[in-house]
Parts: sequence; structure tokens; C-alpha cells
Amino acid sequence: MKSRVPSFETQLIKEMQLYLLNSVGWVMKMSILLLSVIIIHSYFLPDGLLVLRQALPWFIPLLFTIGMRFLLIKRTGFKQLDLNKFYIFLLLFDFTWLLVFWGLRDGMDETLVAIEAMFDILILTWAIALFPNRKAMIIATVPLMVSVCAIRLNAYPQSPLFPITKLLCFVAIVSTGQKIMESWFIKAVSRDVENKKLVRQFRRLALIDGLTQLSNRRQFDTIVEQEIRAAERNHNPLSLIMMDIDFFKRFNDSAGHSAGDECLIAVAQVLTETVKRPRDLVSRYGGEEFVIVLPSTDLQGAAKVAKAIRDALATRALPHPSSDVSPRVTMSQGVCQWQSGMSSEALIIAADEQLYRAKQAGRDQFKVNG
Repeated sequence: MKSRVPSFETQLIKEMQLYLLNSVGWVMKMSILLLSVIIIHSYFLPDGLLVLRQALPWFIPLLFTIGMRFLLIKRTGFKQLDLNKFYIFLLLFDFTWLLVFWGLRDGMDETLVAIEAMFDILILTWAIALFPNRKAMIIATVPLMVSVCAIRLNAYPQSPLFPITKLLCFVAIVSTGQKIMESWFIKAVSRDVENKKLVRQFRRLALIDGLTQLSNRRQFDTIVEQEIRAAERNHNPLSLIMMDIDFFKRFNDSAGHSAGDECLIAVAQVLTETVKRPRDLVSRYGGEEFVIVLPSTDLQGAAKVAKAIRDALATRALPHPSSDVSPRVTMSQGVCQWQSGMSSEALIIAADEQLYRAKQAGRDQFKVNG
């Protein structure tokens, strides 16, 4: 059982793109709110309706861009992001906002403070939304900051100190904040990756036998229940092989427990090399006992697997110092096919009965029920 854990770099890119995609949707909604505030504010100014009527065509590119972005986000499902296209979109979005500002130029004197405030909010919104990606944040915020500064200088050329100081402060605040928040973001992703690795390791330890690296009894119990339900639902055959290393206690007594562990590992390797289908499950049942779940396999097919295991062990010729059957390691096997309505416990008992028959018949063989 192998579990693929994404690298930190891969996870960081994935989390960054997901954050950017979600944040862009939030910025679009904020833009609609800001645009509404500007319209409402202009409406109550002298000649406000005239100004809005003249500016209305300049609102269309912004509204069209927002609508298209919502459509694209919905179609991509927040799963993919082409950064180069994303950068172009940011520039286009800033440009459409500048068009809105240009459309309101006739009411500039009355709306300058409000529009400037709206732009400041938009800049901070972009800064928060795009902080994981410094390049994206710079592309989105700097044109707006420079434009607001230029407009203020054009409106009040006699007092350049305030807009220039404001621009420099904005750049410093946004840049510093981005570095701090980026470090928090990286740490959060790093912790998330480490937590996922730990969870996968714990799950693996809970389902894998530490010595043989086969599935353990817990995993076997879960899988056999699943396969019984699948067999019941699909009317497919399901077979089980219970097996036991012959005279393994004598092996441990004569060769030692360390050699016994090596024997179990070698037998597990033989089983995994012989049973190769993806859905077939080889498990250590306990001690020197092993069990194999064979979905979509009838008794004839399971008997072929049992014979292949017997032949593979004979070819491997693992030495056994105290066996009454052979100088090499052998196994007794019980083969059973699941029948409709049979529980997992009943299936295991039936296979174990065939295993007992194989031992009674002289070991180093398999018995099949039916």
C-alpha cells in the first residue's frame, strides 16, 4: 500500500492558486460594491445624473470584465489557474477601473475625494487578495497607486508632497505586509503538508503489518467485508485462501526468533510475487498464518493460486531445520468460495476447516471445499 504525498513545493503552488482564484471572486464582489457606492455618491451631487449618464459607457468594460471572470471561475471550478493569463487579467481589470475614473472626470472636483477613497480600498483589497504571489500583487496594485497619485497631482499641482508621500507609504506598507503575510502563508502550508504526511503514516501503520509489510488483520477484516458486499451486489464469485507455515513453532525453537522473522518476511515476498492482481489482498492473519482474498475468483481459480504458491515456495527452497514434511519451508492451505448469504466469519471458518483438513492430510498441500 503506497500513499503519494505531494511535495511542499507542489502543495504550496496548489494552495496559492486556490487562494488566488477564491480571492479574485471576492475582489469582483468588492468592486461591484465600490462601483455602487461611487454611483450613489455621484447621484446626490449637483448635476450628478448628467455626470452618471456621460460616465455610464465607461462602466461597461468593468462590468463585462467582472461578469466574464465570474463565468470563468465557475467553469474552472476553482481548480486551475494560468498565471500568465491571470497577470494579463489583473492589468485589464485595473485598466477598466481607470476607464470608470476617466468617465467621471466631468465631476472630478466633487467626486475626487470619494473616488480616491474607493481606489484606496480597492488597492488594499488587491493587496490582501494577492499576497501569496508578489508579482500578481505588484501588477494589480502599483498601476492603481501611481494613477491615483497622478490624478491627485493633476488636480492639485500646487501641493505635490501629500500624494507623493502617500504613494511611497502605500508601497512600503503593501510590500512589508506582503512579506509578513507570505511567510505566514508558507508556514501554514508547511504545517498542513506535515500533518497530511503524519496522517498517512498513521493510517499506514494502522493497516500494515510491521514485520512483513503485508496488510494486517484490521485491513483484512475491512476488505473482506467490502468484497462480500461487492460479490453480493454484482453476483461475482469470491474466494479465500487460509494458509499456515508448517511446523513454524519448531522453526523458531531450533533456528531462533530472528531467523523466524526472516522466514516470515521471505514467505510474504513469495506471496506478493505470486498474487499480482490489483484487487487481490494478501494479509498476515496472525503469527505464521496468512490469508488471501481473491475477488471475482471461483474455486478453480483459487486452487490455481494455491498451487502457484506451493510451487513458488518449492522454487524458493527456504530451509526448515525441523520440519517433518520437508527440509524446506512448506505451507498448508485451505481454499473456500463464498456463498450467497455467507458472512465474513462464516467464510473464514469454512476456509480454516479446509486448512485443518490439509494439515490432517500430511501438510504441504491445499484442500478445497465443495
